[in-house]
Amino acid sequence: MTAAGPDAGAVPEELLFTPLCERLGIRVPIIQAGMGTSTSARLAAAVSNAGGLGSIGCDRRPIDDVIRQLALVHELTNRPFAVNHLLTRFSAEAWVATLKAKPAVISFAGSHPGDLVKQAHEVGALVMHQVQTVAQAQISAEKGVDVIVAQGGEAGGHSGTVAALALVPQVVDAVSPIPVVAAGGIADGRGLAAAIALGAQAVNIGTRFLASVEAPVDEGWKQMIVAAASEDAVKFDAWSDISPSPDHYNPDAVVRAIRTPFIDHWQHHRRAAKKHASRLLGEVVTLIKQNRQHELIPMAGQSAGLVHEILPVDEILRRMVNEAVRAITQSAMAIAPRPPKAAVRAGP
Repeated sequence: MTAAGPDAGAVPEELLFTPLCERLGIRVPIIQAGMGTSTSARLAAAVSNAGGLGSIGCDRRPIDDVIRQLALVHELTNRPFAVNHLLTRFSAEAWVATLKAKPAVISFAGSHPGDLVKQAHEVGALVMHQVQTVAQAQISAEKGVDVIVAQGGEAGGHSGTVAALALVPQVVDAVSPIPVVAAGGIADGRGLAAAIALGAQAVNIGTRFLASVEAPVDEGWKQMIVAAASEDAVKFDAWSDISPSPDHYNPDAVVRAIRTPFIDHWQHHRRAAKKHASRLLGEVVTLIKQNRQHELIPMAGQSAGLVHEILPVDEILRRMVNEAVRAITQSAMAIAPRPPKAAVRAGP
């Protein structure tokens, strides 16, 4: 298959463009989150071809599939894309393959990348690091990270405790002039507009892209997102008992997923979950390999309440940009000159 043309499915670039877009070589400030095996070359290429930054996640992906996906994405797009690594389950083999692929962006989550930042820079990649607190953002800035993703607690998967509305502007202030990307609770153009108003230069989106035509997850998972209300995307504290993080960088991070009988049961039996952790983790990992993770833990953020249909990626980006422009325009209409004070009438 030949690489898609640079304008294939793209949103008109003059509609919404930030300095980070120019730096990343993308047309619109929308980044697809690196969600492990819930991503693919097809999904990443679709996002990149539509003007955003697609991502291929390496977490829990066998090395042969990492290599296959990295080769395929080069066939499907000639636009920039990112490769994501979860550092709490870091794969040295996947890292070597990533460096050989020389993506435009290498993104990290789960801990601090340390010396990996320098290695990424040596192959010409920009480094994007996801954080959940202001303190983490400041450490990342000191270590030479190029872009910082401020992830609010509304996000799916492992997320922190501070909501994006409070976290994003604090991170913007703390790390300026390093560009900040907002994540958590964003699934439409109004969220994109709000993120820009908070000082972010782009958004990092997971849940909305899971419910896309191109996402490699099971149709049942996509339908669960469409049917879910925001309150159905709950923090699954018992997962920390079943699969404790080997890193203390994000000690307060807890998985958020759509409620299932598995989640409801073990959330109320945490002592038993810890006792049977090995067996339960094995069950989940087995289903992940079978693309059936959603039967137990369908990762999704509170933005699921904003997702009402499964759409192609290019349509998602088009709608998001148009909605954002409309929201920004309408917000600007609220700015008006102060009306003159009414004349005070003298006497009765």
